[in-house]
Amino acid sequence: MNNGKKELKWFLLFTFILTYGLGIIAYIKGGLDKFPLSQYSMYIPALVVILLYLFIFKKPLLKGNDIGLRFKGWKYWLIAPLTIFGITSLTFLLSYFIAPELLSDNESIIKSANKFADLGNWKLSISIIFLLNVLVAPILNIFMFLGEEIGWRGFMTYRLLKIYSPIKAFLIAGFIWGIWHVFGIIMGLNYPGHPIIGNIMMILLMIPISIIFQYFYFISKSIFVPALAHGALNWSSYTYLTFIFNSDKFDTLIYGPTGIIGLIVWWVFGVYFFMKFKKEYKKV
Repeated sequence: MNNGKKELKWFLLFTFILTYGLGIIAYIKGGLDKFPLSQYSMYIPALVVILLYLFIFKKPLLKGNDIGLRFKGWKYWLIAPLTIFGITSLTFLLSYFIAPELLSDNESIIKSANKFADLGNWKLSISIIFLLNVLVAPILNIFMFLGEEIGWRGFMTYRLLKIYSPIKAFLIAGFIWGIWHVFGIIMGLNYPGHPIIGNIMMILLMIPISIIFQYFYFISKSIFVPALAHGALNWSSYTYLTFIFNSDKFDTLIYGPTGIIGLIVWWVFGVYFFMKFKKEYKKV
């Protein structure tokens, strides 16, 4: 247990030094438009884990395979991203019901869909776009999402659960994952114009999302599953805001998966998956 705490301290120390270091560089260079912070920082958690195993812990990276690099739980490779897509879609659907004016006009939707995939039927084109972005794009970008998931789910939360009760472990994990985004949020990522409340929202969001991702990791025994779920979240959100909704009118602090609407939805599902996780975890 003490060894787990020591390993966590090493992981957090180097992960935040490197991430915040990149954040400072991005800020000095003029922000996210000049320095694509997320494209680099997403690899840091996994990179730190690998370096710690090799040079600090001095033990085989795959000993006990406690970071989940397993090709197992195949059905969850489909179930997890589809579940996340469903939850994300619900946040956009509720946003539409509350503010229908957020939806792009039909001409814009058709034009965007046909520009990406002109199949003679814009509804078919949109369906293909969602299919590709929810199920295919996460696979093509799997290393980027593994960069986070190996660190957060495979290494950090796995050890937190060995030390603390599940509820305390998830609260800590979500808080850490949330503050890891600090520099990105300050420079306009996710919540442009809301650097303070945006960071608070990010922490509150990361707790339930962390629970859901960890559940899928636990039940599948494969880190590839939460990585695909992570990809589905990012890519489905991008697809909705690019092809369906008017991003200029869309206040991400209120609507969609990152807004207050999303916060409520994620917490409802977070509590549900926490109960499922707790029930399964007791059997181990």
